[in-house]
Amino acid sequence: MRKTNNYPFVLIHGYLCWGNEDRINDMCPTYGMWNGSAKTTLLDAGYIADTPSVGPFTGMWDRACELYAFIKGGTVDYGKVHSERIGHDRFGATYPGYVPNWGELDEAGKIQKVNLIGHSFGGPTVRTLIHLLAEGSAEEREGTDPDDLSPLFEGGKEKWIHSCVTLAAVHNGVTLPEQAKPLVKPINFAICSLGMLASGTKISKIYGFHLDRFGISSQTKHISYDPELVLKYVNLEEDNIYYELSREGAQKLTKDYKTYDNIYYFAHYGRRTHQNKLGLEVGTKDMWTPFKPFALICGNVGMRKIGKEWAPTDGLVNVPASRYPFREPHKDFDPNNIEPGIWQTMPEEYKDHTSYMGVLEPKDVYANFFLEIADRVTDLPVIE
Repeated sequence: MRKTNNYPFVLIHGYLCWGNEDRINDMCPTYGMWNGSAKTTLLDAGYIADTPSVGPFTGMWDRACELYAFIKGGTVDYGKVHSERIGHDRFGATYPGYVPNWGELDEAGKIQKVNLIGHSFGGPTVRTLIHLLAEGSAEEREGTDPDDLSPLFEGGKEKWIHSCVTLAAVHNGVTLPEQAKPLVKPINFAICSLGMLASGTKISKIYGFHLDRFGISSQTKHISYDPELVLKYVNLEEDNIYYELSREGAQKLTKDYKTYDNIYYFAHYGRRTHQNKLGLEVGTKDMWTPFKPFALICGNVGMRKIGKEWAPTDGLVNVPASRYPFREPHKDFDPNNIEPGIWQTMPEEYKDHTSYMGVLEPKDVYANFFLEIADRVTDLPVIE
């Protein structure tokens, strides 16, 4: 089919990962790891692509605000009302704009759109961005002077997106936060403490924690360690990625999200577990070894209460979490009948969670996977 567009691609990483602002990405890109680079693959094929850095420990609202500023350009505005309620700085980093004419009309009178690809927690991130573009925020509109309101919170911008592709996304939350509940806050505390202790050091330049608005990280200056400040963040519910990764948090925060008739949606997901002779859900022989303990926990602990349909995983993300968002329309993928406004659920793949990041994937297979995604969405009719 003839290409209908060459809209830029934005590849958004998930929890713990990084983008092009972090030096680690030069050596080991999130989208590619040691098996190439999805960004380079797309660029070499003539596509426009980039891999921004958003907070690796940041909630979906704040990540969406960061992503908006990265694409459009300008200073990140987390929202006056939101920031005051949570208790963090309202403004963040300033960007020149990856697609500064995003949402504007070109010479032919067509809207400049983008294609979004989100892996893992990048899935809720791109859905939150779409939700805010389309609906804005009534709370921010009511509590902010119109002259001081970020355009992101105005709404009416759903036509700025051409496609939304998710890879092993945590649409409906995962079971691990409830299965390992006693460990969640201590792990959160340890990670955020490390972010504060590493501030202003070479470590922070290689890998940024991006929690500057909370005062517990910085890539440019040293911050004195304050455990009370770290604990304040750890005890948050909203704006806390660990809560938002849970089934309760994910489904609560996205309950009002919906699909839009001008956007094409695709959900890729994998499974690399099976039931052994003892009836336990375990990782297959091909599963990346570090994931096998997590697969054992996710597939077996508390399943009577959780429901055995949640037992199959890709090592970290339960299959029901990633197939499609529960409350949104969906159907099995049919290459001959791709419809906008509905999630096309791709066939289950024999993959780990990090297979979509290039781990254990042959270089050519990984490259072709992203080329197929790009070819597919750029072949689809543009809906103005």
